[in-house]
Order: sequence, then C-alpha cells, then structure tokens
Amino acid sequence: MKAMTPAEQDTIVSSLLVPMQQKNLLVPNVAIAEVVPKSTLSPLENAPPWFLGYLEWRGEQVPVLSFEVANSQVHAQDASQARIAVFNAVSDKSRRRFFGLLVQGIPRQIKLGEADIREDSQASLAQAEKQAVITQLGKASIPDLDYLEGLVARVA
Repeated sequence: MKAMTPAEQDTIVSSLLVPMQQKNLLVPNVAIAEVVPKSTLSPLENAPPWFLGYLEWRGEQVPVLSFEVANSQVHAQDASQARIAVFNAVSDKSRRRFFGLLVQGIPRQIKLGEADIREDSQASLAQAEKQAVITQLGKASIPDLDYLEGLVARVA
C-alpha cells in the first residue's frame, strides 16, 4: 500500500456513522463527546414531542431529542441497544454546551477522504438534514446540527 502524502492526509476526516431508526447519520468524530447507555430522562412539562427530557451527564442536565420526530418522521420503538449520543454544541443558538440524540446503537468509526463520499441526489431531505450522502459503508444523512441546536434553545 502506498503511503499518503501530507496533502492527502489532511483531507481524511475521522467520522462516525450513527445508527438511527430509519437511517445512519454521518458526523465528524469530534461532534460527539460521548455515547452513553440509554437511561431514565427527566421530563419537561409541555415539551414539544421531539424533546425526550434531560440526561444527567457529568454534572450537567443535557437536553435529549428524538432526531426522527425533529425531522418530521415517526419515532418507533427503540432498539434494545439504544444509547444517547452526547453532542458538543457549536453554534451560538443555545446556552447549552451539549445536547443529546437518542440513537439505536453504537456509532461506527469511518475515515473519509473526498473520494470516499458522494452526494445522494436521489434522496429527499427533511428539515433536520443538510445533505444525503453515499459512503463505502452505504447511505447516510448529514444532520443539520445548527437546526437541532436551535430546537434545543427553544426549550432548554
């Protein structure tokens, strides 16, 4: 195998394929702080249907969302290996440093270069998705993290 040049190494992005109910999400590895077992969440009265409650994590109350409901889809029964992926908040839309998404298993690490990913022009997108893509491991959606953080800011 030929060694990569420094320029080629710079274009490789360590990413995660995050299993959801109907699809995988593709995010940079640094987007997720930790994946924890699904546990009891503290509810919020009169919360929107996509808001599942608060997770006690590292001394913080982390708001947890259903990506499916936030994306105008149905949230079916969770898989037995369901987890909560704690995302690092990056926008200025929320005063929270983290938010969680209920995921259906352990994310899978994937290293992607420009040649390893292409747009899935046949896929239709909903409001919580920025782009649909195809990787060597199959189809995935790139979530609109700004949109999700904006939802969190409304309730948390």
